[in-house]
Amino acid sequence: MTDHAQMTELAAHRGNVVRSEVNKDADYDLEQWMQAKLLLQEADSVLDLGCGNGKQCRAFSTFVGPKGHVTGVDIFSSVEGLRDAADRYLEGLANVSLLDHDASKPFAMADASFDAITSAYSIYYLSDLEAVLVELKRLLKPSGKLFVVGPAWDNSREFYDLHIRISGQQLSSNFTGHLLRINDEVLPLAFRIFDHVEISPFVNRVFFRGEVGLQRLLDYYRNSMLAAEASQSDEQTSALVARLEQDVKPVFEQDGQYIMFKRALGITCYKK
Repeated sequence: MTDHAQMTELAAHRGNVVRSEVNKDADYDLEQWMQAKLLLQEADSVLDLGCGNGKQCRAFSTFVGPKGHVTGVDIFSSVEGLRDAADRYLEGLANVSLLDHDASKPFAMADASFDAITSAYSIYYLSDLEAVLVELKRLLKPSGKLFVVGPAWDNSREFYDLHIRISGQQLSSNFTGHLLRINDEVLPLAFRIFDHVEISPFVNRVFFRGEVGLQRLLDYYRNSMLAAEASQSDEQTSALVARLEQDVKPVFEQDGQYIMFKRALGITCYKK
């Protein structure tokens, strides 16, 4: 694996874990919104692609009940990451299992293994999206659903502009490429591969409140792809975080909070 690929993998995993914590204080609950699109039933089987710390797996386990099952797999093969997920969110859940697998490669499961497949803020890290979507369709049962959610083109635009100001760097082509992949690649492929596709825009305000919120915002930035791509060392990352703190502190002092606007695109893909 190249150095750049390793950086992407590490930033993607850390970002998913930190993002799950950050999104707890928001207008809407992501898992409930996903359930409104998926309509998971008792005894359903679910594959969560890009499970991160297992937060979605835990929510889905409640929706499918003891007769159902949720399989979590991260985007990249990561035994350590899956162990963290099991310890943090999934301990004691008999209807959840975690699979160590590189999601860019074919799965060993049989055709029509799942009633639903989900991927939240993760699928766009994979290189061959067409092959992945074809494989996910294979894994769906007849009348199954794939639900993919990822950033819209203007996601967190205000925060990205803040990053550009404090770093003195424009967003990298790699970062903007990931930002645009849901709209520019996943959506056209979904229409070509699946039998029916529905599009659901989603705008969610995420709140960082008080001193705890400030620290959460700094942690979010430190573990983001933004900081990873603008830094060559831990020292440079720390310097960026310090500049961010200096910039947003007046906002916290005046308003008691910082608001990030998460703009997403949900894509429901049906297999008939």
